[in-house]
Amino acid sequence: QLKRQVKNLNSERKDSKRKQDSSTSTAKNVLSSTTDYVMKEIGIISSPYPQRAGCPRQGLLAMSSRSILTLHDSIAKECLDDLEEYSHVWVIFQFHLNPIGKGKDKNAARNQKSNKHTSKSTGNDSQCDGSSTKFTASKIKPPRAGGKKVGVLATRSPHRPNNIGISLAMVEEVTTMNVVGAKNKIRKKTIVKLKGLDLVDGTPVYDLKPYLPLDIVPKEMLKTPSWVSADDQLSAVEWSGEARSNVRQCQRSGLLEPLYSAKIEQENDEVINAISEIVSQDPRAQHEGRGHDTREMSTYEITFSTLRVKFQVKSLMGEKKHAVILRVSPDEGDISAQPGSYQHSVGMRRKAEAEALEKGLNLIWKYPVREGVTSGLLKLRDGSTHKLS
Repeated sequence: QLKRQVKNLNSERKDSKRKQDSSTSTAKNVLSSTTDYVMKEIGIISSPYPQRAGCPRQGLLAMSSRSILTLHDSIAKECLDDLEEYSHVWVIFQFHLNPIGKGKDKNAARNQKSNKHTSKSTGNDSQCDGSSTKFTASKIKPPRAGGKKVGVLATRSPHRPNNIGISLAMVEEVTTMNVVGAKNKIRKKTIVKLKGLDLVDGTPVYDLKPYLPLDIVPKEMLKTPSWVSADDQLSAVEWSGEARSNVRQCQRSGLLEPLYSAKIEQENDEVINAISEIVSQDPRAQHEGRGHDTREMSTYEITFSTLRVKFQVKSLMGEKKHAVILRVSPDEGDISAQPGSYQHSVGMRRKAEAEALEKGLNLIWKYPVREGVTSGLLKLRDGSTHKLS
């Protein structure tokens, strides 16, 4: 009986040691392999940039533009206590409009399957966690680099191994805003009003960090590539009388709320300044003629909030180029644009509104149109849907 007890005790010790070794091995594999970290949104940005085209490359170049960060209900308002004591804040966000799979290895799935088979023979399963998806877009051509290829981590390109960005903005106010919810019930949402933010409407935000004096790099220590510091700003932005009048009319009619109030006259000047700041940076892409005069009789358009801004870029007598804003009008969209695009979605809504108006109905939309958000049916504020004919 004593021998049996000793045998059982040795067996238990072996089992215990086997489990301990297995646990240690698992821990080592976890530490040695690539670890994914899941972040949760704290809120969503509302900005006057519904499309990537027309969004300033740096927010501080368009300080008259306004944005609103609306916190999710899971974030207590007390989290923002004392934030207004800071003038500026870093906004950590996601480049949510990146094309799925851009920059990733097209053979990633096949490689991953192959690695799974290999791991069976080698005993190494560290490649089966998804880390085999290789980021292949190692070099890109920044718009301002004149065709030069630069390492992606030496740029601020949105197409990165991790689609995370950081942007600086000025804190205007921390407050609450009434929002119409389900069944037309009014709810209060906690918001942060910001200025000079360069994020597209609908951008998910992960965190805010106050800007400190120690964040400033002394000028004598600061170094950047020549193409980064090149001055390519247009010399001036001129407005036609019609364009100025259009902006005033649109602002007074409430088309730019809640970013710009219809009741405050001076905010009309802020809208004009914001559009001027954006156009002065020449928002055209290289293939659209960035850096060159607009072709004769042709114009370029960008979207600012619910407005379409039409302008030309010209140079006079060899002088530095300047822009002329010809017309500003409510955005009517374009149903001939690519399905799912922002302009197509706006066009479909305008079509639905026209159809409803013929029947004596007035449509009020539950959600704003946002680039990259596609839905088969258009949702109304009361939770019902409107199907297009």
